Amino acid sequence: MTFKAKHDDLRANENVMRWYRNLQQGSPITGDVYLRAFGLYCKINGTTPEGILEDAKSGKLRNDFMDFVFKEGKENKAGSYIVRFKKVINS
Repeated sequence: MTFKAKHDDLRANENVMRWYRNLQQGSPITGDVYLRAFGLYCKINGTTPEGILEDAKSGKLRNDFMDFVFKEGKENKAGSYIVRFKKVINS
């Protein structure tokens, strides 16, 4: 049985990989965890890394992220689960 690495689409993105390699310099585990969380955030919100950057430039990301936090809170997700997405997006 072969396993497909999660988030291969993100790994194909040169800018994402640059960010990922930079995180891994500090801690390989942090790099892996942040990449998975970033991929999950993109999947949940139906966006891409480029879409997040465009939303950040236009100011739309702030409202979208607040809506995301509200939605996850309504689904009884722990605060520690939600806050990791903020850390990932900020990085």
